[in-house]
Amino acid sequence: MEVLRKKGKKACTMCRQQKARCDVWRDESVPCTRCRKRNLECTIDDSFTREHKRRRYIELEQENEQWRQQLQTSQQLKPDPVPIALSKAPAELGVPAVLKSNAGLDDSQVLNLSLAYPQYHLAPVGSTLGAMMGGNDPTMPRSLRSVNVTGSEVDDLYQLFFRHYASFLPIFDVQTKPNAYYAQSPFLFWAIIGVSSRSFPRNPTLHTALAQEVMEMAFLSVLSTCAPCYTIQGLLLLLTWPFPKENRPDVTFPLSGMLLHVAMQNGFHIPMSSHEFSRVKIPESSDSDMVRRSELWAHCVLVYERSCIFKGQSPRNLVSLAQDTIQRQVIFDKIAPHLVQKLRCQEVVGKCSEAVLKNGVRAMSLDQELGLDILLRKYEAVVDDIALQEVVDDEGHHLLLCRMAIQSFHFYKNQTLVSSGCLPHLIVTACNLVDYVQGLADRLGSLFMAPVSISFGLLLASMSLLRILKSNFASSGLDTSRAQASFFAAINLAKQMSTDRSDTAAKMITVLNQLWNSNKAFRRSDGSDHTTLRIRSRLILSLILDAVWWWRDEYDPHTRAQMRGTESADGPPRLKMAPGFETGRATMGTDHTRESAGGILQTPGVLQGDFQVNEDYFTNFEWLYDELFSFPPDSSSANNIP
Repeated sequence: MEVLRKKGKKACTMCRQQKARCDVWRDESVPCTRCRKRNLECTIDDSFTREHKRRRYIELEQENEQWRQQLQTSQQLKPDPVPIALSKAPAELGVPAVLKSNAGLDDSQVLNLSLAYPQYHLAPVGSTLGAMMGGNDPTMPRSLRSVNVTGSEVDDLYQLFFRHYASFLPIFDVQTKPNAYYAQSPFLFWAIIGVSSRSFPRNPTLHTALAQEVMEMAFLSVLSTCAPCYTIQGLLLLLTWPFPKENRPDVTFPLSGMLLHVAMQNGFHIPMSSHEFSRVKIPESSDSDMVRRSELWAHCVLVYERSCIFKGQSPRNLVSLAQDTIQRQVIFDKIAPHLVQKLRCQEVVGKCSEAVLKNGVRAMSLDQELGLDILLRKYEAVVDDIALQEVVDDEGHHLLLCRMAIQSFHFYKNQTLVSSGCLPHLIVTACNLVDYVQGLADRLGSLFMAPVSISFGLLLASMSLLRILKSNFASSGLDTSRAQASFFAAINLAKQMSTDRSDTAAKMITVLNQLWNSNKAFRRSDGSDHTTLRIRSRLILSLILDAVWWWRDEYDPHTRAQMRGTESADGPPRLKMAPGFETGRATMGTDHTRESAGGILQTPGVLQGDFQVNEDYFTNFEWLYDELFSFPPDSSSANNIP
């Protein structure tokens, strides 16, 4: 009995660590039952002592904090009064040589990436050096349902992303390897793949194949246990370079709302108090982390507000999102000056949109048009003040787009459109915006990487020029030669932007081309100018949507068939007038007549021309909610540039 009791006290190290029953004493040459079931290594060590798990966790946390501090210290860029030679810049800035070889970057590109966004506040607090660099392991192949990419394809896609795309959204760390990105967040990994696949020559089908899968991951990302900053980065990518919609519903607007609220839920809008939004107790943010969170929040606000503007909605601005002026000022103090300028431009467009709505857009009297002139001059003066601020930034696109957006509200006018003298200024601003995009194309060699903000600006400028050039105003002393040259240049630039036959740039080519060659666009049945917008509730987008309506009336077979199908024996379909239109006619002193055949009200001051639709024509217009258009582009006509 004494011998049996002695043997019973002997146990393997794994069972002793877990305080589990062990039967290794029966035969020490055979693993115990518990280790065999769990496929564990069964060893006996008389010197083994149990390890306290809680103590071990504390040690790991301390080690992690040491790595974090070392990483921040080693990656901070210290100012050097001695200019750094371009050939030595990567080495002196701490950029490893393997980065250049792996990412395919030359010294100037590495320098631009390093200086544009300091690396010390790119990684979330708590990341270790191994996770940052991703180790030396080869890139793993990945699969997303039926889509497979090899390790070499992933490397090429990431090189493409950091070479051409990342500079437009500088919130990513070029030193982090694809394996590390996948470990941090599969959604962010595939979002980067999805964006760079827009122009991936090795597999041109990849972008279309990934669209549905990545968008589903985007909406499920709010359920992920990954760090929220990765979810925010992924959403920013998909809103900056959206997938072509094709036959899927457009989700830009709800996705932008989700981005904003995920960021606010995790305290990014108040970086100085972000620790108060954590589910677990964490220390207050360090200075570097506050910079990182502030700049990420600035990008969230910019992308959200742009999405609202591009969808014809009035966005919430940073003033209404921040809780008090002190917190808002902290954000402005932390982020880069060019980001502050972009936020101010977006804020001006938002405030101008709200003021225009209050002034009235549905049916404008002469006094309202004069009031609109005063409002637009006021906000243009604000843009002039912003432009005077010295900001080290070679973009300037946000200033041009801001000015173009404000001036586009002039097209809501009818009686004072010419007399107010706004058309020459509209032409100058639109041409300058096209010139900027042309200069960008010359510098980059192409525009396939252009974010949605640049394509929208080009579309807004070209639609403005088209509207002016197709009117009788073009013969009243305006600079039509430059306007026409810029309009044709915009079509050629859209060709460089298009990466898919169903994206906005491709559809833009078709619409601009066919409307330019049309003899009916922006004309009433008697051939006179149709100077008033028919779409009047979508703010800046109304100008674009109105042109698309003209295009659909003449060129879209589906719309023409629908119009013919709604005709009855009594005549063409009736147009249901919205409330306020009768008041607008009376106020502006315009005459209206009723056609004897169909009883259609004609409103020269509000609705001009033979625009005849029935109620279903409005309610079934799903294309109003997609990217901008929802028609299959005509490749033959797209190439028929006059």
